[in-house]
Amino acid sequence: MEESSISREEKLLLLREMLTCGASVYLWTYAARGHLMQTNCPELVLDVVFESTGCKAYMLEYGRQNTAPLILGAPLGLMWCAAFEQQDGALHKMHVIGPVFSSELSLQGLRDALREFDIPLDFKPRLGALLHDLPVVATSLFFQYGLMLHYCATGEKLERSDIQFQEGEIGGSAPQRALRPKDRHRTYSAEQTLLWMVREGNLDYQSATDRASELSSGVRINSGKPMEQAVISCAVFTSLCVRAAIEGGLSPENAYALGDSYIQSMIQCRTIAELTGINHEMYSDFIHRVHKHRVDTERSKQVRACCEYIEMHLEEPVSLKQLASLVGYRDYYLSRKFKKETGFSIIDYIKFARIEKAKLLLSTTRDPVQDIAKRLRFCSSSYFSQTFQQVTGILPQQYRREHQTI
Repeated sequence: MEESSISREEKLLLLREMLTCGASVYLWTYAARGHLMQTNCPELVLDVVFESTGCKAYMLEYGRQNTAPLILGAPLGLMWCAAFEQQDGALHKMHVIGPVFSSELSLQGLRDALREFDIPLDFKPRLGALLHDLPVVATSLFFQYGLMLHYCATGEKLERSDIQFQEGEIGGSAPQRALRPKDRHRTYSAEQTLLWMVREGNLDYQSATDRASELSSGVRINSGKPMEQAVISCAVFTSLCVRAAIEGGLSPENAYALGDSYIQSMIQCRTIAELTGINHEMYSDFIHRVHKHRVDTERSKQVRACCEYIEMHLEEPVSLKQLASLVGYRDYYLSRKFKKETGFSIIDYIKFARIEKAKLLLSTTRDPVQDIAKRLRFCSSSYFSQTFQQVTGILPQQYRREHQTI
């Protein structure tokens, strides 16, 4: 049968049957205003959970303005994925798969989950049994399900990077399963490729990160808390990147200070989406720093030290006097030497370095432009946008649309 002859309803029906092969992943269809139209799930209490966690309300608000598939999540790694069907340019229906768990949940975790959900007491014993029987699906596989759902609902083929995430706690760990030796070898090889990219300062790293995310979901700690596990995994990976960056030429002082800063930010994260952004930023930052160090070999040790100091303190005031004291030069002599070796005045170098950092933040986080401007010490968001356009030729918002990776 040709693809064009298969209706949207037939595609969704086929997907629904495929999702119930093995573990049962249910399919739900909601009208544009949110009422449930149909589902193959026999237990409607799961729809009550979807609503009580705030996921349904978030989906409705998101679907009025967006069309990309959306991953939604509740505490302890419970996940759904929504696809949005439009008619005459307006939201028509929402198709949802789930719920599934992103990792195995302990008995204590189940009790914690039941306390989190705002549902009638009469439902809770029944819900406990339902949660116990929900399938565990690795996030990489669940994202593929989401892309399939979007295709069936819209006819549009997307990449994994097009998937959007709820600004809330979404489980990000794969099931706690034992790996075969072959799996471990493949995972080790992928992780070594990531670290090699850092050591070499290789800017062509995107395909390596995609490959690694398919093979490994990080350190396997049976904590029953996906957010805690995700923070541990990112912190361990940051420590490995620190060592790889030192092997690539960064000074231990700067590499460890940078790594500590990122780990502290990771510990303070409250959502998987926020943590993912910081992890992307950390990895890209180390690669770009090693790359810059390797191409700066013709500069003197003192000028390289000044450049490293500037790039480590882009979110703080940096003065000529500070830099001169750092390398033991007089202000005037350092100013001339720096301009001769880099081609830029120290003020311009700081400005360009901050714009490079802004490009990294725009592509690896969802932070508002005005927050990035403030973080990088621009006096206003309008001045930041003006400076960014002067340096790059485009506005920050356009750069984000063209380069965002999360």
